[in-house]
Amino acid sequence: MADNVKVAVRCRPFNQREQDRQAKCIISMNGQKTTITNPENGDSKDFTFDYSYWSHDSNDSSFAGQEAVFKDLGLGVLANAWEGYNCSLFAYGQTGSGKSYSMVGYGEQLGIIPLVCKEMFQRIEANDSPDVTFAVEASMIEIYNERVRDLFNPKNPGNASGLKVREHPKQGPYVDSLSTIAVRDYAHIRRSDCPGLRSLF
Repeated sequence: MADNVKVAVRCRPFNQREQDRQAKCIISMNGQKTTITNPENGDSKDFTFDYSYWSHDSNDSSFAGQEAVFKDLGLGVLANAWEGYNCSLFAYGQTGSGKSYSMVGYGEQLGIIPLVCKEMFQRIEANDSPDVTFAVEASMIEIYNERVRDLFNPKNPGNASGLKVREHPKQGPYVDSLSTIAVRDYAHIRRSDCPGLRSLF
């Protein structure tokens, strides 16, 4: 059965600039609850999400790493896609809030996208039915200032003014003239010459 919309929030560690100015963390988390405390008067406001990930302090017993986020969010998206449902997973937040780290990762700390790809191809490789075949295609876009850009083909003529998002009567929304590439396996993604894919792994 398909999941409904789930919302998660993640509190990242202080960056160097924040450490240098001795910033104080005003966020606390307990289970699904996220609390913001006003440092001026101590007033607090509680918010409840499907998941509240405390990633601010790696030494904390409640620290949530990349694997925990993947298990809660990535596996659910993959399970629904495996059942034939259209799925979306996106990160929202201001610049420097940790979106790329959660979605893509850094170094050995893989994010949701590469971990989902790895799990997907492991499932494909485990298939032993002669009646089932798989075809995997990938595309990548950037949406910035309401303009859609093809990251697989920087020379796409539509990039200048923004690619058009259209609605297919049966297949749903799609991006007109968006490039796609056939992907054979997880290793193919990792060694791909495509800058858009290479940036993920």
